[in-house]
Amino acid sequence: MEISGGVQDEIKAHLDSQFIGPTEACWKIFEFNMYGESPAVQHLPIHLPNEHYVNFHAHQTVNEVLARQNVEKTQLTAWFDYNSAHNDGLGLTYW
Repeated sequence: MEISGGVQDEIKAHLDSQFIGPTEACWKIFEFNMYGESPAVQHLPIHLPNEHYVNFHAHQTVNEVLARQNVEKTQLTAWFDYNSAHNDGLGLTYW
């Protein structure tokens, strides 16, 4: 798909390439679930103590980044903190 100036319209090309077969069409018409995870799965990145990724903007200094509230908290450490204070997560498996 080309538009003026020889530039390719990637969005239109992607939408035009979509194909729904008869089986998928029936599932959509009858509103069946197309996918699911049971139990729900949450990816928790694993890291060593104090070696987790920290996002920051290029204009920020190291001191500004380290001064942020909860900069040391991650999903993994929050998981451990929550489970040390509550019993409802004890039946869940961490993968």
